[in-house]
Amino acid sequence: ADTTRRAAEQIDGGVYLGGLACLLQSKTGNQVDYEPIAVLANQLRRRPSSVVGAVFSLHDFTPAALTLARFTAPQTVLLWQGAEFALALRNSVCVAGLVWKYRQAIELGIPDASLSDFDDITDLRRLNPVGGL
Repeated sequence: ADTTRRAAEQIDGGVYLGGLACLLQSKTGNQVDYEPIAVLANQLRRRPSSVVGAVFSLHDFTPAALTLARFTAPQTVLLWQGAEFALALRNSVCVAGLVWKYRQAIELGIPDASLSDFDDITDLRRLNPVGGL
């Protein structure tokens, strides 16, 4: 095995849901800048085009990171802010939230659609994460 390549990748994990494959990256800094988004986008360029990425920030992303993320092409990196991920965990909608964010990226071209915008986040449970992607 090529351990040099594996060490350089530094991907925190992966999630496979039906036809959705997602590489995960997490950051714990106070405000996450654009760099980890750009790095993950570059890593995705070496993967099949159907693979998307998600960057999870314990806190927030900088305003510049949010702006630049919207101009990253192709739009393949989804952003999770700390408060919305905590909300998804509390309401057991992490998988449905990921699917919803992916759909928002497809339909609206935005990587940072927020689960916090839902009046009732448990409505996400109605999404079928395996079928209908």
